[in-house]
Formats: sequence, C-alpha cells, structure tokens
Amino acid sequence: MKKNKFFILILIILIFVISFMGTKGELVENLQIPVGVGADIEKTSSYTTYIVPILMHSFESGNKIVSNVLTGKGSTVGRTRENRQLKSSKKFLLGINRIYIFSEEASRNGIKNFIDIILNNANTNDRAFSVVCKGKVEDIFKYNVKGYASSAEYIYEMVKNSNQFNFFPSQYTIMDIIVRIDAEGRNTLLPYIEITGDKNSGGGNLIKTTGVAIFNKDKMIAKTDVKEAKIINLLKESNVKGILTLQQNSKKYTDFYATSKRKVKCYKENGKYNFIINLDLKGTVIDNELYNNMYKDLKETKEFEQSMESSVKEMCDNTINKIKSQYKVDVLDLGRVAAAKYGRETGTDWNEVISNSNIQVNVKVKVDSQGRGDY
Repeated sequence: MKKNKFFILILIILIFVISFMGTKGELVENLQIPVGVGADIEKTSSYTTYIVPILMHSFESGNKIVSNVLTGKGSTVGRTRENRQLKSSKKFLLGINRIYIFSEEASRNGIKNFIDIILNNANTNDRAFSVVCKGKVEDIFKYNVKGYASSAEYIYEMVKNSNQFNFFPSQYTIMDIIVRIDAEGRNTLLPYIEITGDKNSGGGNLIKTTGVAIFNKDKMIAKTDVKEAKIINLLKESNVKGILTLQQNSKKYTDFYATSKRKVKCYKENGKYNFIINLDLKGTVIDNELYNNMYKDLKETKEFEQSMESSVKEMCDNTINKIKSQYKVDVLDLGRVAAAKYGRETGTDWNEVISNSNIQVNVKVKVDSQGRGDY
C-alpha cells in the first residue's frame, strides 16, 4: 500500500512538472499518462487488424487519479493512434510507460511492426520492460491487482525482481529487443505471463510468470515452462542467480542458492562447429534435509557438490537436446560466439549450425556458505 501511495504521489508531481514544462502550459486535467502499452492482433485468412490497448492514468478533479484502458484498432499500427484518439477527450503524453505487453498471437505473427514504430518515435520509453502474455493484452490491463494502482505497475515490479531466484537476467527492455532482433547469432527471450489460478492466492486468480517466450528474429516460435526457463537462462546468461535442488522425496532434499559464471569456447573440427559451455556455480546451502553431517564433514560437502554437478549437467544436456531437436533455434546465442571467432556476415544460418553442432556442458559447483549452521 505504501508503494502504491508513493507511486501516485510521484505521478501527481510528474504530471504537474510536465504540464508546465513539456506541454507548453497544458492543464493537468487534459493529460493522459500511459503506464502500459500493449500489442495485439485479430487475424483472418485475408486481413490483419492491429490492436494497441494502452493503460492510462489521468488526473481528475479532487486530486483523484483515474485509470482506464483505451484501445486503438487499425489496418496498420500507426492507424491505431487515430482510432484511439476518437475515443479520448484528453492529450496523450508519451515517454513514461513502464511496460510493453505483446500478446502471444501478435508475437507469433511477428512484432517487428510494433518495434519499428516504437523505435521511430523519440518520445517513447525504450527502457520499459517487455513481456509476452497469454490471451488478450486488454484483459491483462483491466485485471485489478490488490495493493497496486494498476496491473502495469505490478507486472513491472514482477519483471524487475525476476532476477532473484530463477536465473532470469535483467535484459528484457524494448532496447534489448531492438539490439537482438536483427543481430547475427542472437535471439530474443521474453518472460511469458498469464492470469492463472493459484492456490496460494486464496483460490483466486493471479498474474504470474509461467515461463519464457522464445523468438526467432521477431517471431515467437515456442513457450517454455518455468523449470525449463531456469535451465535455459543458466546456459545462456552469466552472473545470474537462482535456486537448484537435490531431492529424493518430500522430506529429503537440499536447496542451493547459486550465482552462475558462464564461459563459452568454440572450435571447428572437420567442418563442424563444437561448443563447450563452462558453468561455475557458487553459493549457499539455504536448507538441508538430505546430508546429515554436511556442516561437520567436508566429505559430505564434496559429495553434495559432485551430486549437484551431475544433476545440473543432466538438466542442461536434456535442455540442449530439446533446443536442437524441437526448437531448432539458437536459443543460447552460441552463434554470436562463433561469428566473433570465425567472421561475421558470412551468410551462415546460425540456427541451423547450432542445431547440428556438438554442445558440451561442464559444471563446477562450490559451496561458499552453509548459512548459520546446524543445531
């Protein structure tokens, strides 16, 4: 609740500042401030309608902040603006939105048109986070999240803090998409969110991250679950944090909170590319119900490290096999490493190369701490 009040206070101050400095004296009551921008489509066999819903805050009489969703539709992305303006009596102010949400249907169709219009407008916020959602973006924006001014603020905070326990990076802004969408040997991954039933929310629904959307250039080609997303993030990124678990049953398990270091080597042999991914995982045993004497016996610590190395390697190998056989896209950005060593702009299809390459994973686990000890 304090966070919500703080955001509203900042928004009021910002509206006043912008109204007198950035809009040539425009009254605050005549301004609409977008906090979330969406991208959706309706497609038939012969026609595509572009849909851009925008979640806005406006300043009404009595110092009241009102949120509403205005949706524009058109035969082009640009024409959605003129359609949306017909439904609004206030001036639209770009530049401070916090989140961009692409629907899965729009993502699978291709998001380049939406990215192009964002890039060409200098007033848009290219540092806002981006996600892909299940269903319609408008439904996400209209969903009320307890304790937040709007769903946009909640999703922004969710993506911002996703780097704590699941090896997610912080590189999910529009600018990150722009630098990857046409880059050689790179592909985009975005958090995938949906409104889903959750027993922990008292039996109601909840907006949550359920995996990642995998892109080939500007088109989404697959969606993973969270378990697989963690391993992809671990293989793809460096300096990310997450929890790994060794578990025999519901009562026998050990959780390890690790920070990863990733290094990739590439070499060619008989015309075939080979990659070696070295993963160093260092961290803390945050709970331990599996190794009874780990706090006292160094041998048990070494046994845990070796068992965790084998477990992580097996998960990584399984994920790589799925990437090569099912996704057939350079999800791990290995083409970037090969292009840096053997030359860029050679016309190489790195998706095809990586799908037919040998990819070896080496895992090294080191326990730095076991918390406060045993009792």
